[in-house]
Amino acid sequence: LAVVSAVLRAHAPKHRVYAFGSRVVTSKADQARIKPHSDLDLALEGPKLRPEQAFALREAFSDSDLPMRVDAVALNDLPKGWEIRGWRV
Repeated sequence: LAVVSAVLRAHAPKHRVYAFGSRVVTSKADQARIKPHSDLDLALEGPKLRPEQAFALREAFSDSDLPMRVDAVALNDLPKGWEIRGWRV
C-alpha cells in the first residue's frame, strides 16, 4: 500500500482513489477470486488527468516494484450504474 500511495501522491495528488475489482478482499470468499495474474484496479475521482499525467502515472506503476499490474481509470469513465465496492486509497 505504501508504494501505491506514494505513486498516487506524486502523480494524482488531487484525486480520491478507490481500489476495486478482484484484488479488493472484504471477505474470505473474495480471496478465491485473486489469481497470481490479477491486476489492481483503481478508479480516480477528480480533475481529468492530462495525457502526459496519465502516461506518467502508468509509467510510475510500471516501474515500481509492485508484483502486479495496476490499471487506473477515471471514475467518470466507468459505465453508468457501475458500483464501486472497494477501498478508498
